[in-house]
Amino acid sequence: MSTSERGGGACIACGSERLRPLAAYARAHLVRCGGCGLVFAGRDPTEEELARNYGAYSRADYDSPITRQRYRELLDGFETYRQAGRILDMGCGIGFFLEEAQKRGWEAHGSEFEPRAIEIVRGKGLECIAAPVAADEIEPGSFDVVTAFEVVEHLRDPAAEAATIAHALRPGGLFYCTTPNFASLSRRLLRGRWSVVAYPEHLTYFTPATLRSWLARSGFAPARLTTTGISLARIQHDVGSAERPDHCSDEGLRERVEGSGALRAARNAANAVLGATGTGDTIKGHFELRRNEAV
Repeated sequence: MSTSERGGGACIACGSERLRPLAAYARAHLVRCGGCGLVFAGRDPTEEELARNYGAYSRADYDSPITRQRYRELLDGFETYRQAGRILDMGCGIGFFLEEAQKRGWEAHGSEFEPRAIEIVRGKGLECIAAPVAADEIEPGSFDVVTAFEVVEHLRDPAAEAATIAHALRPGGLFYCTTPNFASLSRRLLRGRWSVVAYPEHLTYFTPATLRSWLARSGFAPARLTTTGISLARIQHDVGSAERPDHCSDEGLRERVEGSGALRAARNAANAVLGATGTGDTIKGHFELRRNEAV
């Protein structure tokens, strides 16, 4: 099985050749760019490695009522951008977000890497194409909103993907994404034990600053960018628990928080601090397409 340097030995975002290996994350082949600061896997996974990784995914997808409510809240905010009424969800899983968008009257489209997920989404009567999506598969400027929930960390070629997103969106359209935060308090505390670092599943590790600079090269400007949350289930696992973190571990805590005014207030206060310091586990970014050409 042959492997190669990802980006040909240059940064996959800015092209700088000033790359420094991160010894604490050698198991995932991580390097940091001396130009733009992006952290990414310096080793390019083979097709066999990717197929083995994604082929191992189960389809026991957890349909969280709380996440559904968060989707509805996001869609409330997306109304400002509705013109053509078309929305594209990259890495749409089995279509939970697409279902909520369709209920709001959006013409909902998805892309997905895993064949079984594509089959399930299409079985729901939703549009879904295989990822990665080439620009020539999409009519230019045909979407008002593109979303990517926990997707951009998986991308083999982030520069090409950003260009495709810019191609798909109309001028003034919105790209909304979430991704793990390499500048998070959890990662700073756990370092090499941080289980988010997982090769070849996760290949690119953004901070708010590097996410902003990556998208700026394709004409995006942040309308809102913040970080939120700490996963207690993941931290418990990463410090040595025998139990794997799962959806239900954090879901129980989320349900308790949602059911208590005092806990919601505490969560909001914690998120305010995490947002102000940029150290929450998850980056949430709203980016508007300000120009069509790369910069």
